[in-house]
Amino acid sequence: MPELGAGERDCVTKPFRIAEVLARVKVLLRDVDGSGPARRGGTLDHVDLVLDDGTCRAHRGGRTLDLTPAEYRLLRHLLVNARKVLSKEQISRYVWGEFRGDNAIEQLVSRLRRKVDRGGPALIRTRRGFGYWLGELSGPR
Repeated sequence: MPELGAGERDCVTKPFRIAEVLARVKVLLRDVDGSGPARRGGTLDHVDLVLDDGTCRAHRGGRTLDLTPAEYRLLRHLLVNARKVLSKEQISRYVWGEFRGDNAIEQLVSRLRRKVDRGGPALIRTRRGFGYWLGELSGPR
């Protein structure tokens, strides 16, 4: 397991995608400057959304989210890049390792949005013509 932080702070297992390694390095760098989502132990959180990389589980407002592996990867990518607009191509390459030009991203985002945003304020947003982002109503950076 290649380690990316001090101790057991962050690691990736083989086989891995370069996009995942780069995303994790970005998280570690963001932890240093404080601009990213809050990170405690093996978890990432934003508002009342918590992602636990140790157990590969997500919770929102105390409710466990039943996510597929692709939904989990998408949510993690949105969370790591909270308040930044991600293009469909960026998302597709992170989630599947390749660009899928059909409506696969729209379907995946729709399924994830139903699970994450149910019973609470919407966190997963669309920026028409640009992509998707995770954050409150104040808008992306």
